[in-house]
Amino acid sequence: MAIFNVVFDFDNTLATSFVGGEMFYGHVPEKGMADARNRFRSDKTSLRQYQEEVFDLVGQSTGEMSERAAEKGFVRPLAAEVCNEVWAAGGSVAVASAGLDFYIQAVLNKFGLDQIEIHSGTITSGPTELPPFRYDYPSTSANCEGDWVTCKCEVINRLKNGRNGEAVSEVIFVGDGVLSDMCAAANAADTVFATGRLLDYCKENGIPVTEFRDDFSSLLSYVLSNTSSNGAK
Repeated sequence: MAIFNVVFDFDNTLATSFVGGEMFYGHVPEKGMADARNRFRSDKTSLRQYQEEVFDLVGQSTGEMSERAAEKGFVRPLAAEVCNEVWAAGGSVAVASAGLDFYIQAVLNKFGLDQIEIHSGTITSGPTELPPFRYDYPSTSANCEGDWVTCKCEVINRLKNGRNGEAVSEVIFVGDGVLSDMCAAANAADTVFATGRLLDYCKENGIPVTEFRDDFSSLLSYVLSNTSSNGAK
């Protein structure tokens, strides 16, 4: 039986808000934040470098920030239903994010979605250590054209091959943003669900796309129809 996999962007996609921003908004000196943002917007630093600069200014441990992530973060309605249908059909669900693992994991744990695979930047410093942090980027790729923390195309392409050589019917990418989201939609995903800037990009560039809004009803309908037609139920 063919396998059906889903890859979610995290901030403003699987999560209803920019959870990463909740980690530093109001917790970083305004001048430091503005300087880091200006360097990034003027292409003097990459997304990865910008993120490191900002998180190293927070002045809290990842343990403290994780608590705030669990408090502030929410997943989009019907996310659990989508995941459960995919898992029941033998597929996998992954997050591919330019963010950092500690706050993503905190939100997934809160909603009982800790089975989701996380591909993101990681902080290897201990949960009580203060910045500057030690960072690692296990989901980058030498073939990726940008310094985007995570190569979402690489994550998608690995899932296409299946874990044990099994056939994969398709990999769905679900996102909202620019840079790596656009690259994944254009170059790797079989099927795209989008909102925001990614939706506009797909429409402008002739990439087949289905819109999602406040919840994942359109995605759930698609998953249900496909898993049923594959005889997964």
